Amino acid sequence: MTNIRIEWLYDSTDCDQAGCSGGYAEGAKVYFDDKLTLDLSPAASCFGGVSYGFEEVFARILSELGHRLVEVTYD
Repeated sequence: MTNIRIEWLYDSTDCDQAGCSGGYAEGAKVYFDDKLTLDLSPAASCFGGVSYGFEEVFARILSELGHRLVEVTYD
C-alpha cells in the first residue's frame, strides 16, 4: 500500500497596480511513500497566477495512480 502525504500550499501577493487588490493561489506537494511525486506549487499574481484547487490535486493523484477521473454534470 502506498502512503500518500499532501502538503497544502498557499501563496498571496500584494499588487501596486490601480484596481487590483492582490492575488491568492493554492496548491500542493504530494508525496508517495515520502518521495515527492507531484509538485503543484501555487504562484499568486495580480494577473495570470497558477493555482490548483482540491479537485485538481485529487484528480492528479488518481492519474498518477493510473486512474482516470470522469466527471458528469446534470442540468
